[in-house]
Amino acid sequence: MEKARKEQLVAELKKLLSGASSCIAVDFGNVPMTTFTPLRKDCAKNGVKFVVVKNTLARIAVKETAYAGMTEFFKGMTSLVVTTMDDQTVGAKLLKKYAEKEKEKGFVVKGGMIDGRVLSSQEVKILSEMPGKTELQAKLLGTMQAVPQKFVQLLAAVPQSFLRVLAAHKEKMETAGN
Repeated sequence: MEKARKEQLVAELKKLLSGASSCIAVDFGNVPMTTFTPLRKDCAKNGVKFVVVKNTLARIAVKETAYAGMTEFFKGMTSLVVTTMDDQTVGAKLLKKYAEKEKEKGFVVKGGMIDGRVLSSQEVKILSEMPGKTELQAKLLGTMQAVPQKFVQLLAAVPQSFLRVLAAHKEKMETAGN
């Protein structure tokens, strides 16, 4: 590969990593390309970049980025799954789905990095099982709405009970009057 092309690839990878929210290194070993085609399509649909890169170029590219701690994962056949969205779990969730299918063929999650913290393959698995950002926001909103909703119900219960007592009293008076 020409030096100019290598420099271009390093620059592209640096630019991609500069806007990333998480990055996961994957060892794809002897996994056939037919497996990668659906994985790449799923990644593209979900705002995740799947990049196959030479280890030496990856080491150079991450040196001056927040992902410098990932150099330990650049051994063997390596691909990077770079999440460029706010939801940092998306890439891990996609990989979990494919890792379970292709584990016997050599598809292994090496580790990753999120918010400046290096993650082991086990921690990436835990990340993939966590709820996504939108799901967490929905749960938080539901919890926040429950408090005023219950308060309003409580306030409305007193007058409703009073009205039921008055209605029962009125009925009693009407039946006593007949």
